[in-house]
Amino acid sequence: MARYSLKLFGRLLLTLGVVSTAVFFLIRLTPGGPAVAMLGQDASPDAVARLNEKLGLTDPLLTQYWNFLTQLLRGSLGESLTNGLPVSGTILSVLPHTLELAVAGLIIGKLGGITLGIVEAVWKDRSPDIIGRIMSLIGLSFPSFFVAVLLVLFIALPLGLPTNGVAPFTEIGANLQRILLPALAMGIVSTAYTSRVTRSLMVEIIGENHVRTARAKGVREGRVLVRHVLQPGSLPLVPIAGISFITLVGDAVLIETVFARPGLGSLMVHAMQARDYTTVQGCIIVVTTVIVLVNAAVDAFYHVLDPRTKTA
Repeated sequence: MARYSLKLFGRLLLTLGVVSTAVFFLIRLTPGGPAVAMLGQDASPDAVARLNEKLGLTDPLLTQYWNFLTQLLRGSLGESLTNGLPVSGTILSVLPHTLELAVAGLIIGKLGGITLGIVEAVWKDRSPDIIGRIMSLIGLSFPSFFVAVLLVLFIALPLGLPTNGVAPFTEIGANLQRILLPALAMGIVSTAYTSRVTRSLMVEIIGENHVRTARAKGVREGRVLVRHVLQPGSLPLVPIAGISFITLVGDAVLIETVFARPGLGSLMVHAMQARDYTTVQGCIIVVTTVIVLVNAAVDAFYHVLDPRTKTA
């Protein structure tokens, strides 16, 4: 287990190092710059040059990269080029809202998808299965941001539900009102994908010999489903849950824009518009870190649950 943990930690550091380096150089290849974004297109070349020098963007690229690495090793993501505030503090102020939205979407997607998949498998090739598969196909056909727009137009506006901002975590009722539709927009697509995977797993397991044997012995159907179908079939759903969470973190960028929620997505969009290199690269590094940590947690959890991976 110690060797496995060390290998996992090494992969984590290597991934973060490669992504951080790639982000640093690729962002600086984009046209324009923060000085032009801050001063406007009509700014004189002298004014742009002076501001670039003040921001440290006239230093050689390798010097900028070295400063970036030393800051990163100290746990700092630098300062925003537009307002001078620490990037890490700005990100930490909005990160909980993004994670909250991703977790809420994951809960909706997994509960709805697993339930729908089980119903489809039990009623295979009958009306519930056919209707469920059609619903899943429709859910997979629409991107989450399009579903979000539909929810705003046909549910939020007619019912007078809030469509922007967030509420304090301590105000549970107000917080649920503001997160319900964004999480539902993300959860619908996740539900569709999870239900198709769950149905395939359950149909395969239901046809195995040990399930037929349990039914032949007169075991109640509910116990057969829980003990002999759900328990063996739940293990492959662990990595799928991790993949879904990573996808939802990415979807949150668009959903936060549609619902005007503060989060990593809206912060990154505003930083890109202002050519704020440090904030953009800080957001990408944090998102990458979350993704890598989720992958590592899923790998470790799967390694503990499945004895076969311990001998691999």
